[in-house]
Amino acid sequence: MNDLWVRNDRPIPAGYWVAAALGSLVVLVCYATAWWTPWFARQLAEGLGPQVFGYGMVLMVGFGAAIGSAIGAAPWLALRWPGLGIALALLPAVPTLVDGGSLHFGVFAALLAVAVSASWRDARATVVAAAVAAAVILVWVGSDGSMAAPFRSYIEQRSMDHEAQMGMLLLYLLAVAVTLAGAWVLRRSAERELERRSLAARSGEVEQQAAVVAERARLARDLHDVVAHHVSLIAVRAETAPYTNPELGDQARGVLGDIAADARLALDELRGVLGILGRSGDAERSPQPTWSDIAALVERTRSAGVDIEMVGDTTAEVAPSAGYAAYRVVQEALTNARKHAPGARVTLDLEATSQLLTVQVSTPLGPSATTSSAGQGIVGMRERVEALGGRLLAGPVGDHFVVEAILPRGLAEGAA
Repeated sequence: MNDLWVRNDRPIPAGYWVAAALGSLVVLVCYATAWWTPWFARQLAEGLGPQVFGYGMVLMVGFGAAIGSAIGAAPWLALRWPGLGIALALLPAVPTLVDGGSLHFGVFAALLAVAVSASWRDARATVVAAAVAAAVILVWVGSDGSMAAPFRSYIEQRSMDHEAQMGMLLLYLLAVAVTLAGAWVLRRSAERELERRSLAARSGEVEQQAAVVAERARLARDLHDVVAHHVSLIAVRAETAPYTNPELGDQARGVLGDIAADARLALDELRGVLGILGRSGDAERSPQPTWSDIAALVERTRSAGVDIEMVGDTTAEVAPSAGYAAYRVVQEALTNARKHAPGARVTLDLEATSQLLTVQVSTPLGPSATTSSAGQGIVGMRERVEALGGRLLAGPVGDHFVVEAILPRGLAEGAA
């Protein structure tokens, strides 16, 4: 029951604004056209003198319109505060209880209008308002009192027999039941409209996602056609160079072989990444590099002329997702070291505890080293690590540039 007095911030459908407007109009008509004066209005008229009675119709309509305008706000209040709407609709019944005068039909009409408006707030609020309306009618029928009805009509129970009274009571209760049914239909219609809009919004999101996937697939095809073609060309030229240039020495042949192997490996990884970008099924089935592949990555980088000192064990059992992220961090950090600090000694420190993986790549910031702001490589490393709940630090530490990644190992404690 306390919820009836709490503001409802739920967005109100257009149908409920229309229902509140119609309910307010009905209440206004009921009060403006009924010949009804509570005791305080009669005393005011008597105090003004006999001359006012010549304008009785104008005064009654004006008084009723004023009351109706105030009580007509009840359906609007019920959209946000059902309890306040019910209280305002009952307010004109107070004079009837005080001096035993005629009950106003507008009280019943306002309660039914509140029942419809309040259904969006809470179905219980509708039941409460409808129950109060039924209770008002039951009390009125039991008191044998009269009712001021719209268009200057009166309902006098004293002139009715018992069967007529029961028939009238059933008619009012039927109106309550019809109002409850109408409130339920309006609520269901509003809910279906919200569901339709929600589905339309989701459909728009799906279309946008489909467009993004299609664009990614197109980019993957374009990158494959351009980049993969040139990388494969490098591999082919490096492999065929010893045959087309017989004068090459053994050292040059070894370098070209390493270049060809690196190009083939780069081509394989490029196809894997492009397959993921294009949502390729073959890429999802192909094995991804993990923790145990870091040693081979280091050896390939050494063969390219980078001086690397690796500390740590790459044979530990690590979850594939964590190992893949660690591999990419090492790969990007070594690439940056080779690009920004050529000829500098790189230190790679790997540690696998029962819960965490720690990867640290340190490069001296000597005269030959260059610093740059964080590019896409560091951003990509950070996204990979943080996606697994880890942390990545990259920046100068003393006279070194350090990349450190700490991420969950992803296996049960004690696995090795």
